[in-house]
Amino acid sequence: MRRKALAAVVLLCTLTISVHSQELTIGVVEFEEKNSIGLENAGRIVAEWVVTELKQLESFQIAERLLMQQVLEEQNLLLSGVIDEEQAAEIGQLYGVDAIVSGSVMRVGEKISVTARMVNVSTGEVLKTAAGNVDALEELEELTYILANNLSDISREEFLVRAAIEEKSDHRLEIGGGVGTGWDKADYSSLHLDAHFRYQSPLFALWIEGAPLGSIQNVELGGNINPLHYLGIGAVYGRFFDNAIDYVQADYLMFGIVGRPILNFEFGLFFGGTTSGVIWTETDNDVEVEGSWNFGGTYQVWLQYRMSEEYAVMLRVQGVELLDFGDQLPVGYQYPLSEYEYRAGKFSIIFNYSFLI
Repeated sequence: MRRKALAAVVLLCTLTISVHSQELTIGVVEFEEKNSIGLENAGRIVAEWVVTELKQLESFQIAERLLMQQVLEEQNLLLSGVIDEEQAAEIGQLYGVDAIVSGSVMRVGEKISVTARMVNVSTGEVLKTAAGNVDALEELEELTYILANNLSDISREEFLVRAAIEEKSDHRLEIGGGVGTGWDKADYSSLHLDAHFRYQSPLFALWIEGAPLGSIQNVELGGNINPLHYLGIGAVYGRFFDNAIDYVQADYLMFGIVGRPILNFEFGLFFGGTTSGVIWTETDNDVEVEGSWNFGGTYQVWLQYRMSEEYAVMLRVQGVELLDFGDQLPVGYQYPLSEYEYRAGKFSIIFNYSFLI
């Protein structure tokens, strides 16, 4: 007896996979929809996603793919979901496959459940099983990919690592804005607005970041190259402006690392010094002063959490310093602070949106 109306479509995909050290040719058929999950043709779509992921796995070689509705109807074998031993054997004889991947999709309460299994067409033995749940339809595609990996002896954790590596092969543009506060050694602080632009490619990234509005401002250009999947080395050059107490400008250069050791998290850690500075004097003269290369005095640390493929939030803190420039100022000029030292910093919360280009 046929399980679904003749309009159903059964997918067959023949692939080569190493299971228990044997070469198997397997087919993927439309999954059974046990109840409505709010997605039309869910069984067919899930089967398509399974095929798509199996094609991406390097251990598989796709030999043939057929839309087999007409053929199976002629053989009175319109299949969906759970396949019994007799049907599996008939498919194996007709199409030369060694195993069949089938499964089911259903809604259980607030969750959507997907199960998949690989059946040996000769013996009826279940070779592999995989199952999982999601809370929303938007998560169903990724779950299907994970289950396809499970059938290939690739764990969920391994899949997520591979997905993260593949994501780094994308060309992506990230734009964002945020707010924060700046401070200096005179205990002055002010609010500022931040802007953020970053281009990412498989080999490198470039960004422009800064606070164009506020009494304490900065602008910087940075970049990193990625010799490893999860770790890059980079440099940042920028300029700090402070109009709170007299006028101070400090140019800085930092070197550091950019990495993402945990999925969805990314960090940057940079240290360096100031290359030069400008101090505004009481006589309206700008005096250039030398920079300070005190490790740890000029720094930048940021942490970004990606909430989804498009949206992320970043926390960023940085500081600069100019030290011991008293003998470089005009005779008689009194710097507002007792020591001839200038320190400033800023903290920002930035919301970013990214997209593939």
